[in-house]
Amino acid sequence: KLGAAELWGLDIAENQIGRADTFLKSNGIQAKLVCAAMEDECGLPTDYFDLVYSVYGIGWTTDLDKTFQRIHSYLKVGGRFIFGWSHPIHKCVSFENGELIFSNSYFNEAWYCAAMGSKEIMLSNRMLSTYINALANNGFTIETLIEETDKEKAMTSNHIFGRKAQMLPTAFVIRSRKA
Repeated sequence: KLGAAELWGLDIAENQIGRADTFLKSNGIQAKLVCAAMEDECGLPTDYFDLVYSVYGIGWTTDLDKTFQRIHSYLKVGGRFIFGWSHPIHKCVSFENGELIFSNSYFNEAWYCAAMGSKEIMLSNRMLSTYINALANNGFTIETLIEETDKEKAMTSNHIFGRKAQMLPTAFVIRSRKA
């Protein structure tokens, strides 16, 4: 709707590819969807895209450097890479008796199990500097870092997450450019 000549999508989960395909087709949008891990060679064209973006996807990668190398290869010179993920400070702090308490070390990037519905998943709580340095080491120039919370939603929430979100960013977005 904004004039993109082509739309491509990549996801490791076949059911997510199916959902995206159904949604896009129902809205009259053509896309090339690829089911593969973002770290792996998957046949996407190199030096081809003006923009690569990820909404809550990059944090799932098991190899950040390899993923950023691949994304760098897909972009034209000057192309932008924009991604967002959960802010790492949020996982380090708990809200107890009206106070923020550090419950985990910000510096601990070890993999951990987390419940997701009826399944357990593995995640790493990478520091912001880990993302920024990996981008720089893989040929990106960082243009913007935004640390944000949906303030309106946080203000209306009586849930602990909402109260915590009033004091700490829940997410970050980085905009970078292929140098």
